[in-house]
Amino acid sequence: MIPVNLKLSNFTSYGQNPPELDFTKFKLAAISGLNGAGKSSLLDAITWCIWGTSRAGESSDDLVHSGAENMQVEFSFELDEHICTIKRRRVKKSGGSSALEFWSNSHNLTEGTIKATQEKIINTLHLSFETFTNSSYIRQGHADEFTTKGPTDRKRILADILGLSHYDSLEEKAKEKSKEIHTQLQLLDYQLLEIEAELAQKVDNEERLKIAEEKISLVEKEVEKLELNIKQLRDEKEKFTIINEQRLKIEQNLIAGKAELDEILVQGKSRADRIKVLETNVEKMPEIEKALLQLKDLRKRKDELDQQRQKKSEIEKQIANIAEDLAVKNTKIEQLKKELLGIKNQLIDLKKEGAKCPTCNQEIDKDHKNKVKKDLSEKQIEIEEKIKQIDTMLEDKEIKKLEVYLRTLPETENLSQISKQLEELEILQDQKEKLVGLSSELETEKKTVIELRVFYKNKLTSIQNLEKESKEFPDLSSNLTQLNESISQKESMLFNLRSEEKNARDIFGQVKQLISRSQQLEKQKVLNQEKKNNLEKEKNIYDELALAFGKKGIQTMIIEASIPEIEDEANKLLEKLTEGRMKVSLITQKETKTKLSGGEKGIVETLDIIISDEMGERPYEMYSGGEAFRINFAIRLAISKLLTHRAGAKLQFLVIDEGFGSQDAPGRARLVEVIDAIKDDFEKILIITHIEELRDEFPVRIEVSKESSGSTFKIIGA
Repeated sequence: MIPVNLKLSNFTSYGQNPPELDFTKFKLAAISGLNGAGKSSLLDAITWCIWGTSRAGESSDDLVHSGAENMQVEFSFELDEHICTIKRRRVKKSGGSSALEFWSNSHNLTEGTIKATQEKIINTLHLSFETFTNSSYIRQGHADEFTTKGPTDRKRILADILGLSHYDSLEEKAKEKSKEIHTQLQLLDYQLLEIEAELAQKVDNEERLKIAEEKISLVEKEVEKLELNIKQLRDEKEKFTIINEQRLKIEQNLIAGKAELDEILVQGKSRADRIKVLETNVEKMPEIEKALLQLKDLRKRKDELDQQRQKKSEIEKQIANIAEDLAVKNTKIEQLKKELLGIKNQLIDLKKEGAKCPTCNQEIDKDHKNKVKKDLSEKQIEIEEKIKQIDTMLEDKEIKKLEVYLRTLPETENLSQISKQLEELEILQDQKEKLVGLSSELETEKKTVIELRVFYKNKLTSIQNLEKESKEFPDLSSNLTQLNESISQKESMLFNLRSEEKNARDIFGQVKQLISRSQQLEKQKVLNQEKKNNLEKEKNIYDELALAFGKKGIQTMIIEASIPEIEDEANKLLEKLTEGRMKVSLITQKETKTKLSGGEKGIVETLDIIISDEMGERPYEMYSGGEAFRINFAIRLAISKLLTHRAGAKLQFLVIDEGFGSQDAPGRARLVEVIDAIKDDFEKILIITHIEELRDEFPVRIEVSKESSGSTFKIIGA
């Protein structure tokens, strides 16, 4: 991982729009500024962006700039010739929310959740926050992060740096595989026990099979004998049933025939009575026909009277209409005469002095008077003409003429009397038509009676024959009852025998299946035993692999192989930092305090740090702060160099946050020399310091200052 660019907004002491930190402008730089200016916050921004944690821990809300509601950091770095970018954002509103994005060039590698995206980032870098802070990031006040940890934690950190977690995964897989095989072996043992238990019953099953075979053979013979007996009984029953059914059928036909014979007699008597009634009615036919001879003449006379009566009615109606018109005419003439009299009176009034206008009732002059007189005269003439016209329209002589014509019409006879006679004759006509129908019915009834006599004779002969035939078939009902009881008893016995046979066959099948299964089990036993042997061998292999991949196996060997490299590199650095006075040794094994059963002491795995100077070995706590820092610095740089050359992390970034304050001037100078000496081992090195005389030792400086809007910085010397 080689830093490329850092953008931040509202992060800790930095406000909304601070400058971007372009790492491509330098290889080695010092971040300088007053205490609290925001130097370490630049590194906090990087760790928070990558791992979501910083010096403040995992509480993101504590990192938001005072007065702001959200913050964001964007960090770009080079990895395997790809530019990767991580963007992390935090919003405090509404309970707080976070966002995390991961890009490789233009490819979005962001997963569906923040947790999954974080795992992808760590897997891509092959680097956890703890590994980073224990190797390449010497944080302020945490230079002894690795040194002060216990042996177990030191080995774990080295394992992470060396990428040994893969062996933990292999160990776990080997253990899981061994556990799976162990489960299979347990199942095989259980199956083998079951097989042995079943095979132990093989002799008993063979004896049971023989007994079942004998039982089946005995029952089959009894069933065959009983089935033959039942068949004979059923044949006899069928024979008796046929005879009995024939007898019953004859008896039923006989009963039906006698019932039909009685019905024929009833019908014959009923039809004879009907014939007598019909004959009595038909005797009236000649008398009715004689009376009906005058029906035609009466109908003709009635039609003539109807026509005369209708004509007379029409003339009377005309007379009434004319009389009505005359009354209307006379009324109209009277009205016109009254109107004419009024006009004459108006003309007389006009001749008088002071005459007034008949319309407006005002006195009129001579010209106006002449005009009114003229209008009245014209209207008088008009009314007189209308009276003449109406008077000539219709005269009384029209009515007199019609009355004379009416008297010339002949008098009509009594129409009601003729109508009554016609009604009586119409009734006789209906009676005649009914008698014609009755006469036809009489003929039909006579023919039916003749047919009934023939049918009665034939049916009587049939009944006599059936009576003779029924005497030839005996009543076998009691015989059939006895046969049914015998068959039922035999069938019950047969059912019981077949149940015994079925049970015997079921036992035979089950036992035979068990015997067949015993043969299969013997083969399965051999296969299972072979499988068990193979699985036991396989389990032993996985147990050995789990042990090899474990902490005390390959991992210990790799760590032990890397210890000399770390020890040599640390001592080289201490050589420069202490002028050869101090030396460090890393011990991976030591004797136990207690003795083993053989009297010898055992060996345990450890990772102890032994420090010595010209006065000999002393505990870490006995060295001064400056000496302790140089020791920690040398070990941490050695581990950082190991990280750049080993594992999959490819971390080429070194950060030293303060720590120079514990050194005197010569000590600081030697630290700078060491840093200058190792600068080619890293692509980027950042030194954070507030010491004025030290910052000038570096070619590029990132000067951090604090303004009213927040922290800011500028790059000098790039």
